[in-house]
Amino acid sequence: MNTHGELRTAGVAPFGAVLAAVLLHVTSQGLKVIRAVEHRRAVRALGALDDHMLRDIGLTRGDVRDAAAEPPWADPSVLLVRRAVERRAAAWLKTRRAR
Repeated sequence: MNTHGELRTAGVAPFGAVLAAVLLHVTSQGLKVIRAVEHRRAVRALGALDDHMLRDIGLTRGDVRDAAAEPPWADPSVLLVRRAVERRAAAWLKTRRAR
């Protein structure tokens, strides 16, 4: 009787683990899509800012256009963060070299 119970449990456990992994993956991907949609709304809001305000946060109008042109499944904020960080690093290096 114990052997039968162990075999039955062993057969069910991998299916349960696979099901849990699939559900976790689907949920994770769904959250990524929701986050990307929210970030696309933020990119549209950035498009309403003037060039001076964009420059204050380290972006250009072209950066906002490039982010808006990303594929629908891509998170446009990744590109904006990368561009702002690159500009900040370049400005920092420029000041360091000037000393």
